Amino acid sequence: MHLGEKIRYFRKVKNLSQQELAAGICSIPYLSKIENGVTKPSDEIKQHLADRLEIRLDSINENEIIQNYVDLFYSLYQRDYESAEQKFNGLKDSPLKSVDEDILYKIFKSIYIMMTTQKTLGVHALLNEVSYIDKVIKGEKAFYYLLAKGQLSYFSNEFEDAFHYFLWAEKQLGDKSFQEWEKGYLLYMIGLSANQLYRNIVALEYTKQALEIFEKNYFFNRCADCRVILAIIHLRIKNFDESTNQLLLAETIATAFDDDVLQGVIYHNLGSIATHKGEKEKAIELFSRSLEAKEKEPLSAKIMTIHALVKEYQKTNQPEKGLDLIDTWLEQVQDDPLNRGFELHFMYYKYLFTYGGNHKELIQFMINELIPYFEQRKEWIHLADYYPILGKYFENHQKYKQASQYYALGIEALKNMHQVGVTYV
Repeated sequence: MHLGEKIRYFRKVKNLSQQELAAGICSIPYLSKIENGVTKPSDEIKQHLADRLEIRLDSINENEIIQNYVDLFYSLYQRDYESAEQKFNGLKDSPLKSVDEDILYKIFKSIYIMMTTQKTLGVHALLNEVSYIDKVIKGEKAFYYLLAKGQLSYFSNEFEDAFHYFLWAEKQLGDKSFQEWEKGYLLYMIGLSANQLYRNIVALEYTKQALEIFEKNYFFNRCADCRVILAIIHLRIKNFDESTNQLLLAETIATAFDDDVLQGVIYHNLGSIATHKGEKEKAIELFSRSLEAKEKEPLSAKIMTIHALVKEYQKTNQPEKGLDLIDTWLEQVQDDPLNRGFELHFMYYKYLFTYGGNHKELIQFMINELIPYFEQRKEWIHLADYYPILGKYFENHQKYKQASQYYALGIEALKNMHQVGVTYV
């Protein structure tokens, strides 16, 4: 980043116009030339601009500063949040004078927030302040910026965007300064986002690469994370034995480290295996144990298990238990726009448990709210489930034209799943 880019960066951060910055120092056209790298200012003008911006424009030891932030990231990576908090507070309290320091602070503050809270509060604003320099940011800063953008998209449930940001970050890995654990974490995040997109082959490839790095460096908790992803992928292709084997390997780590949260994730996926094998009561037991293990975790860690348990209550004709569970969680889901999809799922089952599958209110809700939401987001895997339900309803009511339309949409959803690489069966 040349001098003019640094000046433009802080001018925009401080919300100053070129006229406001240039006043009494130089002409606006001259400032524009400085910012565009066309001309180099005299030392006197440079110092006046720096004083007005209250920054330092001279060069810094960037490697030393980056290393301090990498140390913070390492603590986050190890889930040593107490150490991460101490390191972050130390960096937060240091004076921010240079452009590079300011950029790194905002990037790593974003990463710190997301990895400690699993939320994105304040992150959009932080990354927006550096977003317009993404075409000139280079080296390690570019890697961490793209990583942060990918995390932001992931925690915002924008998995397609997350996947592409992580792939973009992967292109920066040619820099030999990156450590093995950093590469492993990025490969894991690529695998994780590909898994959310049901791109099983891609998820399998990247997760195996990450697992190899984690095993070589004895990062056991991260190994368990990878094995959970591998278990999910094998479940989707109905390789139940290998899926169970991966979860049992993860469970040895959860037991060794007394990790209730990981154990809750394992119970959830064992419950999914039971569901696919038609073992409904066993699935209910495992999903219930998962919720107990994750009792102290935020809603985001439990929402998929709640949804899975609701579906099992529907399959086993236990509407009272299903309604109790929905009523317990629906209000919390409604408070979080990121969980709008789950809110619609819950409302669907609330209608179903209350009125039955042939009630007009349920059908109108599906047509007016549920279907449009998932169509807008192109979530074909849910549409492939819901379209046929509407088709069956209209077929039973001898409205064959509408029935055929929804059946055709269901087939189209399956085709779209295939086109984007979804291999879920």
